[in-house]
Amino acid sequence: MSIVRYVNKKTGTVALYESTSHYDPETKQSRPKRKYLGTENPETGELIPSSGKRGRKKAAGGNEKEKSKKIEESFQSKYHQLLRECGNKDARIKQLEQENKKLKFYIQKLRDTASDLLGSMDV
Repeated sequence: MSIVRYVNKKTGTVALYESTSHYDPETKQSRPKRKYLGTENPETGELIPSSGKRGRKKAAGGNEKEKSKKIEESFQSKYHQLLRECGNKDARIKQLEQENKKLKFYIQKLRDTASDLLGSMDV
């Protein structure tokens, strides 16, 4: 039994494996069996052990019911916020339409007054 070091040339990390030899009767050769131990600390050279579990680590933060509840609450708050914003925008649009109507009325009044003044100057 020995410890084998593999250096990843792209990242520079060093992976450590425990290697044991086993004889393969079919090929009549010995084959290594390796067990992953962890990575090597680049500064001290010490072993940083692995958790021993395979695959990706599960995200911390509780179970799935709590996560789905938080997502639902977030969705509900965003939904209500959007409804308020839409209501505010609708009210602002109505206000601007009323102002626009008033301004069009004043512009028409000014045109009429100007045409009356220009018409009276011709006489």
